[in-house]
Amino acid sequence: MKKLVVLCLLFPCLSVYSNEITEDYFDIAANYATYGQYKEAGEYLNKILEIEPGNYDAIELKNVILRAANPGAKSYLSTNNQNIREALVYKKQGNKAKVISTLSSNPKDFWSCYLLADFYLTDKNYQSAIEYYKKAISLKPNYAQSYLGLAQSYKACNDYTNALGYLNKYISYNTNSDFAYAMRADIYMNLGNITEAENDIKKALNIEENISYLLIEAKILYTKGDYETAREKLNILSKNVQTSEVYKYLGLCDYALYNYTSALLNLDKAIILSDEDSNLNITYNEIKSKLENK
Repeated sequence: MKKLVVLCLLFPCLSVYSNEITEDYFDIAANYATYGQYKEAGEYLNKILEIEPGNYDAIELKNVILRAANPGAKSYLSTNNQNIREALVYKKQGNKAKVISTLSSNPKDFWSCYLLADFYLTDKNYQSAIEYYKKAISLKPNYAQSYLGLAQSYKACNDYTNALGYLNKYISYNTNSDFAYAMRADIYMNLGNITEAENDIKKALNIEENISYLLIEAKILYTKGDYETAREKLNILSKNVQTSEVYKYLGLCDYALYNYTSALLNLDKAIILSDEDSNLNITYNEIKSKLENK
């Protein structure tokens, strides 16, 4: 998956459009630019300029894309928006309180709300992230990234129903997002809808065979009860990825397949790598007890 570009640091708030078609084209172009897909963004900007040759926003975004393609270029928004410029300075200094107070001082500015929501999401303050993503949406309903941020925030709170609703909205703008399909597969798995989970993870993997997506696929297979296939995929993953989650699911597959010795070894690795999952210790002790009673 291409690394997300924070488009909101590239250009300022946009004017109101008079043509609904050009507005739709602009939203599509902006979303492509967010993912660094500048060629596709340019195609839609050219469509706008065919209809409205003097469309200021389309001309400006084309200039922004040229700047974004230059790694030495400075952010347009941080150069021209004092609040955001100051917030970025405070962020570099690690002054969270100043970042929050600076961005929240202008509640009617879309980019301030959006960036503050992103800041809260990164800081794992999910309820505040939800609040500010919703404020951003009320100011600019067609900016797709706000819906993705909301979905991520709700998912982090284990509110999978709300996460699914907002993620579906995001996918309606970005129908070729491997990241979104993989995320939705994980949500469907947690909601118990294995068929949809399998469909979405296949879509994600068809777009890009990302290691994190392969792990989600294995987890779906485990949840489905296909322990043999899940274990095969996890075993392959473990050659390159030695994380707590990989060993956890390897151990759980072993346990389901009555391979207690291997289960114990894999869960032991998972616990060593991360002690955040208290249920692992319970499962580990269950397996240990079974082996002792053999």
